Amino acid sequence: MTQPPHVNGQESLRVLVLGTAWTGNGGHTVNRELSLGLAELGHQVTLRVSGPSGDTLPGVEVQALDPIPGIDARGQLLRTDGLPRNVDVLLGAGRFSSGAAGYLRDQFYPTAKVVHFVHAAVDELDRWRGDPDQANEHARTERDLISRADLVVGVGPLLADEARRLARMSENPPPVHELIAGIKLKEPPHYYEGQRRLNVLLFGRADDPLKGADTAAYAVGELQRRGVDVQLVVRGGNPKALREQEESLSALAAMPVKVRPFTGDQRELDSDIRSADLVVIPSRQDGFPLTAMEAAGSGIPVLAGSNIGTGMFLSDPNRVTPNLGLPSVVPMKGNEPARELGRVWADHAEPLLRDLPGTRQRAMDLRAFMAERYTWAHASEGLVRELASAPTRSPQSADERVAVRTRAVSSTAARRKSSTSQQSPAASQPPGRVPPHTTSQQPSQARNRGRGR
Repeated sequence: MTQPPHVNGQESLRVLVLGTAWTGNGGHTVNRELSLGLAELGHQVTLRVSGPSGDTLPGVEVQALDPIPGIDARGQLLRTDGLPRNVDVLLGAGRFSSGAAGYLRDQFYPTAKVVHFVHAAVDELDRWRGDPDQANEHARTERDLISRADLVVGVGPLLADEARRLARMSENPPPVHELIAGIKLKEPPHYYEGQRRLNVLLFGRADDPLKGADTAAYAVGELQRRGVDVQLVVRGGNPKALREQEESLSALAAMPVKVRPFTGDQRELDSDIRSADLVVIPSRQDGFPLTAMEAAGSGIPVLAGSNIGTGMFLSDPNRVTPNLGLPSVVPMKGNEPARELGRVWADHAEPLLRDLPGTRQRAMDLRAFMAERYTWAHASEGLVRELASAPTRSPQSADERVAVRTRAVSSTAARRKSSTSQQSPAASQPPGRVPPHTTSQQPSQARNRGRGR
């Protein structure tokens, strides 16, 4: 395997990020933003996703895998066509892509490190939804994948704690790193004089009881009764059941509630955020929803429950100045009745909405505070530091290296048979050498080709 180049005197890592989609849950956003952050630090990054991708990322080779019928999104990531020749680090997102990261490491990149990201408390999530069997199954899968990783990353304090608990189940626990998802600075909204009705925004599935849409509906109804003219918008409705979901939440609020369908279009999401006077995250169980960080980047006031990772982070005086973080946190356990929680949330939202100038200034101060400490650049730098201190994988014996090299080329031997007479024997090929990329390429790929991968 060729040696990685150096950037600014530091060794440049060759990173392969695996994802089952371009947009969707928070894990896909983390994949994109970390890929961009690592590339900006001078590392060589390939982001490989199942299915179509969106916009290109500067400095990142984006590989969008054209679907093969009969293979699901996770299986697509096991394909060898287009794999980078050399890789130092593989990033996998939980049970969705960490299995592929470990497999590709074992088959093609024996000295590379696998990073397993924990994006959800899987041992609790499905229990909250009344399915302990699925919770147990997902927890076993997560535990087994963690045992095969070289570094485990929990996104936010709650998930880092969960990652440590799962890692302890291994005979040789891998190190665990807590990563705070970064903010992206965006232009704050332009408010207008004489605004009468205030907008409360919730991102999350309208039909998922864990996301707290019922709590938000009760809260806005209570605010309306207290004389605060407010409306609720829920972004995350089922397109086939919008009418039913609007009617259900409107009945709880005793006033109209707007439900908009789920979307992965960032422009739509940015528009929602700019229109909000308050973003609420009343989840009964959640890891580290990125909504709060997205709102903070635009200077939009936020309220999050103290029971989720976001609330834990904002209320930690060692991380966020109390006068900036504490007003954004609502004390809750998550198991309270929705109507009762609605009153509690109304109690915390009312002073914020009655003092909009002060609330908006505090949100802008929080934006500036976070920009100095918690961006994706900070998150990427922290991850690189942890990778540097993570134990290096043990060198393989000569026989094991030959076996790996043989596996790396055997799956494509038939296609290469006509051209192998002009190449070196398979056993002399470097680990991970595979045929040229055969899937659709983004423009950034052409720019990055030939960078010592």
